[in-house]
Amino acid sequence: MSQVIVIGGGLAGLAGAVALADAGLRVELYERRPILGGRASSFIHPSSGERVDNCQHVLLGCCVNLLDFYARLGVRDHIAFHGTIPFIDESNRVSFIGPSRLPPPLHLFPSFLRLRTMGFRDKLSIVRTVAGMVRQVARQRKSDGQDVQHVTEAPSPVSMATWLAAHGATARAVEAFWKPFLISALNDELDDIDAEYGIRTAVRAFLINRRGYEVGLPAVPLGDLYAPCIEYIEQRGGRVVLGQGVAGLSIHGDRVASITLQDGSSAEAGAYLSALPFDVLCKLLPASHASNPYFAMLGGLSVSPITAVHAWFDRPVTELDYAAVIGRRIQWIFNQSIRHPDTFSSDDAGTYLGLVVSASDEWMKMPQQDIIDQAMEDLGSLLPAVRQAKLLKAIVVKEGRATFAPMPGCDALRPGPSSPLSNFLIAGDWVQTGWPATMESAVRSGYLAAEALLRSQGVRKRILKPELPAEGLMRWLAGKREF
Repeated sequence: MSQVIVIGGGLAGLAGAVALADAGLRVELYERRPILGGRASSFIHPSSGERVDNCQHVLLGCCVNLLDFYARLGVRDHIAFHGTIPFIDESNRVSFIGPSRLPPPLHLFPSFLRLRTMGFRDKLSIVRTVAGMVRQVARQRKSDGQDVQHVTEAPSPVSMATWLAAHGATARAVEAFWKPFLISALNDELDDIDAEYGIRTAVRAFLINRRGYEVGLPAVPLGDLYAPCIEYIEQRGGRVVLGQGVAGLSIHGDRVASITLQDGSSAEAGAYLSALPFDVLCKLLPASHASNPYFAMLGGLSVSPITAVHAWFDRPVTELDYAAVIGRRIQWIFNQSIRHPDTFSSDDAGTYLGLVVSASDEWMKMPQQDIIDQAMEDLGSLLPAVRQAKLLKAIVVKEGRATFAPMPGCDALRPGPSSPLSNFLIAGDWVQTGWPATMESAVRSGYLAAEALLRSQGVRKRILKPELPAEGLMRWLAGKREF
């Protein structure tokens, strides 16, 4: 019998499994799919034969636990960080946000002044809005990982759109800066994002530390980042079982006694860590336990979609590695050709682009060819070379349940890692981590669940890494608290 069974091989489950294996526990992980990585995975597209990522996944320099996880697996060097963020506006003008020698929170300020995507009044409104964010976060002095009871006693939540309007953000500043950043980071429209999430994300990324905003792009397919987990766990006495999902839980009293697998067999362990989506988890529970307030409140969470379009052209169409897009349906362009220098290095070689649309509810109902047509219309208006290029093939990947929806007040519906079942821990980007639904949140949840499981066995071990330290003037504003 294994000491711990981990259910689910997405980022949360893998992070928890790796941390527990490092702590000396024998881990057995079950994943229903034949690949690891969950929503951040790669697969062979059945009709094209191309290996593609579900969607382009991006991390920031402030994602310290995700980077720690990659370092444990020995794949940290496969993340390429970029010190500038390009924006393409409606007139095809390219502007860049980048660093200066000024201390945080002023280190990006000179590049904001040079942005060609908005006027002086709009830039001034961003300064005022950012100042309001710093004041609010410093005033609240909340630490990450707060419990649900504390959150429910907080002031009534408001949407990010309402908060921005109340703090003087101009319509152009919202369109040209806040939307590209926050919709992609939080995967929902500003009217549907809890302002607390948006504020904390902006403070962590742009203000606390000069490295927080840096954009990290995987230099390899996402699947290559997680494949080492199998050997990592096996070398520490555990095993990973792919293509075998969990069909049910057997519960005796306040403990999980065993799990039932999809093939009808069962498996037992001393403890269990579930890293399943919140709705899937609730379906596994007997009705008597699903009605427990800890699990029942998950019914209030909802989901938000992401759509990716992968497009191959017969010639080079851009020199940018990536760019945020303003005022069009597609929101980000990623030049995947840089992953394949041997194939795309010559002047007459083609280009492979990945296009991303977060909160893509409209595209969920559309035929794939209509999505491709709309994406190519936008792309042709952004990159003139696309109009002369031949589209060789295009693939649409829809993730209808990509993240939990960050609706105002939803933080009160996110549970901690310790469930009412004494040997059953919970992980997932939707668990209470102090972060919205990101890869960092998923890893944090796995680490927090591993810490809680070890505590239940009398072992106190700090696994979660602290946030980036405050630098410059932010050291005075943050004190010793984490944002």
